[in-house]
Amino acid sequence: MAELQIRRVAVIGAGVMGAGIAAQAANAGAQVLLLDRASEGANPVERSQIAADALARMLNAGSRGALMSAEVADRISVGNTEDHLAELADQDWIVEAIVERLDIKQALYRKIDQVRAPHCMVSSNTSTLPLRHLLEGMSEGFRKHFVVTHFFNPPRYMRLVEFVSTDETSPEGLAALKSFNDKAMGKTVITCADRPGFIANRLGVYWMQVALQEAMALELDVRQADQIMQLCGFPKTGVFGLWDLCGIDLMPEVTTSLSRLLPEEDAFQRYAKSPDIISTMIENGWHGRKGRVLQGFYRQTQDEAGNKQPLQLNLGNLEYQPLADLPDWSSLKLKPGALPALVQTEDKGGEYARRVLSRVVAYAASLLPDVAEDIDAIDTAMRLGYNWRFGPFELRDKIGAGTFDALLKKEQKGDPDSFAETAPWLQQASEDHKSGYCTLEGVDHQLTSHQLNLTGGYQPIQRAEGIVHWSDLTQGQALIEGQFSRLWQLDDELLCLELSARINALSTTLLDELEAALGQAIEGNQALLIASSGAVFAAGADLKEFMQLRESGGLEDYIRRGQQLFQRIEASPVPVVAAVAGKALGGGVELLMHCHHVQLAAEAQLGLVEAQVGIVPGWGGCKKLLAHSSRLMGADRAIEHCFNTLRSARVSYSALEAQALGFVSERSDVSMNADRLLGDAIAVARSLKAKGETVTVDSELPVLTAFQPEAISGQTSEQTTYQEHLEQSLLCLLNQASSEGWYQAFDELELATDLKLAQQEGCLARMLHLLSTGKPLQN
Repeated sequence: MAELQIRRVAVIGAGVMGAGIAAQAANAGAQVLLLDRASEGANPVERSQIAADALARMLNAGSRGALMSAEVADRISVGNTEDHLAELADQDWIVEAIVERLDIKQALYRKIDQVRAPHCMVSSNTSTLPLRHLLEGMSEGFRKHFVVTHFFNPPRYMRLVEFVSTDETSPEGLAALKSFNDKAMGKTVITCADRPGFIANRLGVYWMQVALQEAMALELDVRQADQIMQLCGFPKTGVFGLWDLCGIDLMPEVTTSLSRLLPEEDAFQRYAKSPDIISTMIENGWHGRKGRVLQGFYRQTQDEAGNKQPLQLNLGNLEYQPLADLPDWSSLKLKPGALPALVQTEDKGGEYARRVLSRVVAYAASLLPDVAEDIDAIDTAMRLGYNWRFGPFELRDKIGAGTFDALLKKEQKGDPDSFAETAPWLQQASEDHKSGYCTLEGVDHQLTSHQLNLTGGYQPIQRAEGIVHWSDLTQGQALIEGQFSRLWQLDDELLCLELSARINALSTTLLDELEAALGQAIEGNQALLIASSGAVFAAGADLKEFMQLRESGGLEDYIRRGQQLFQRIEASPVPVVAAVAGKALGGGVELLMHCHHVQLAAEAQLGLVEAQVGIVPGWGGCKKLLAHSSRLMGADRAIEHCFNTLRSARVSYSALEAQALGFVSERSDVSMNADRLLGDAIAVARSLKAKGETVTVDSELPVLTAFQPEAISGQTSEQTTYQEHLEQSLLCLLNQASSEGWYQAFDELELATDLKLAQQEGCLARMLHLLSTGKPLQN
């Protein structure tokens, strides 16, 4: 039997979640059908207005929204469940994302079962209803092909999806669905038992209830409580900010649903009922960051001068007041993650942290093995589903297992009824003085991460095939230890240059280190992988050094040096592959443009932003963008596209948009799952090396059509701004591509343009302003 491939996906329910899931499936390359209930209308198009409006909203949101690029919308068609239900017969996966009512869901399932293909998987995005209830009364074929796939909002950015299946579930269908969610949709798949709230909501909602109620018990104000929760490593919103984000009116429904489904003895019940203040806020229409009045525990207003003035709710008199100054508590002076010091601080902040952390970790421990398979599943679910910096068992380790266990016993003694009963495995770990995680040597002598299991031993943390972490690559001694990078030998065929600085500015020193790594790879006949272990791949030229060279007369040599190095990379006899997570800006993008292959994380942000500092791309960025654009959109539109992209310092907000804008060539690919980026890049580098392939350097390119805008920046004033001067210089440079042989001459043209611009006072003003404020100057 051929392996099931997910190529066509239908999503029923075009609300925020359903539309977001549809968009992410389209981002993944699937053809998507988005359906909702039929609205009034004379024909199927008019009756599909709900789904059509959802798609229009996503398009209007741009590439920061659900769709990674505008082109993705072409993969989504819309319809309604009356006129287009028969089209479900062509789908490989149908996702239900409608109202959380069992009767309505099951009525829909019976309709789906009449038309779906025998191989088609069906799933519900339910966050509360048990799978066993959803399947009651359904056919055998439907039961075999139905699972829960619980996504988190927004589906594009939240990397967690919780899977719940049964013993009846088709193994082939389940495997195909998990693979598609992992590799194509970019999700970390966590398997959960069929229990109320699954993992993330069960523990996350418990934390939200505990943190809110314990803050009120200690008479903390909103800002104080949120600050302490941030110090603990919980989301940046804090707990009250998260209540606002989720919806004040929604939370009581969630807690009531969980309380009804959980046994009476579950520790959740102690905190299940929301305090009276929540009912009053709902009556007042204070629903948080939603609805007509955007206010909850926080409210944003303006003062008389029009400046934003954030307010917080006084939990005593329910009146809004300006954010109060934080008290002079020792706990509030600590840095985020300083957990050992925080839990030992004898002030209200320390007391609050102890109360919340002890209850949350104890409750998390009680969920094993009933809800989750192991501690890493719970920790991963909370990091990815609720944006916790540390999962509960990582929190225990960060505090120190012995310190936390002593704290837990003390807190339990003071208020035993508010705690989950200590899990036997955690009690044993405490007696054995064992932490949740450790690093041990495997059979291949590689150090690997292990987790504590429920029998008191340690077991390796299992990863899906193809997932590679930096810790796997950086064991032992680096081949070359540079000031801003490290060169690692992965094997006889592959080297990896780790860009290890915070922003990886391409200074003279880092260019030297890049050249040394390239030389090592060529000498050893090895492929070279270039990647950053931080959030920024490379942020362009070192601006401070650039300004110093401008004054000393060394700027021309610096620009030529970068041009020559990047050309050497492109002409290298061994493959050079880049893996990009996070941002690549300016010269960082120019480096990518000269590599033989670029592997992009889905959320990579790329941009040739030199205009922000008053210059143009000078390390081949202009000519490469022209070359890429001519292939993407034709010779007649290439210069116009490049002009508009470069003058505005446009940055892509996804890898797909970076490809569409021409920041990388067709020799690029996207790793939708960020955890697969390094593994995918390594596989490409090995493949190119095995084939003995590098890529022919661009040479024969067509003459491009010159572009002349009606007005530069739309300005008509007599005095020319620096932006106008910059745009005129840029346009003059780009229009050189309308002459024969332009590509070979373009490096010199870029160099000459930048040397002239760098001497302008407006250029200097932009550089100084960016260095001093971190923001671009519009002059």
